[in-house]
Amino acid sequence: MSHGPIRFRTKLLCNDPRLGLWFQIPARFIRDWGLTMTTTVEGTINGHPLGRRAIKDSGPKTDDWYMGLTKPITDAIGGQEGAEVEIELRLSDMTLPEEMAARLKSDAAYARAWEALKPNHKRAAIEHYLEAKTPAGRTARLETISRSIKARLDAKP
Repeated sequence: MSHGPIRFRTKLLCNDPRLGLWFQIPARFIRDWGLTMTTTVEGTINGHPLGRRAIKDSGPKTDDWYMGLTKPITDAIGGQEGAEVEIELRLSDMTLPEEMAARLKSDAAYARAWEALKPNHKRAAIEHYLEAKTPAGRTARLETISRSIKARLDAKP
């Protein structure tokens, strides 16, 4: 299994103008990366940064996956349906941030709730935490995550 960056050319697609443009990620890369669920990647499209974005399984009709593009990204690249684009993607670092790891060690209830989460919920929590732009924002988000996952665990029968 390779976890290195991937590079490929593809066309921008649009099934519904209200949903915006998207592109397919060939199945061979998904197999090389060993992916089985929605995964966060970073990369570029025509040299423009994508930021941290999710790639998703396209469903049972194809082994290819896809990434939807936001309007700001589409505008930045002058994207239009059918345009050929150069994509570079790499798996995002999903290492548990230091503050979250410290909370696991210091708060037993948080640790139990964290371990009960499904992998995609853990990924979403890490992403939410990392999106905060300041240390104070990350602290506030960690508190929100802690309350939320503890409540979820308490609500289970």
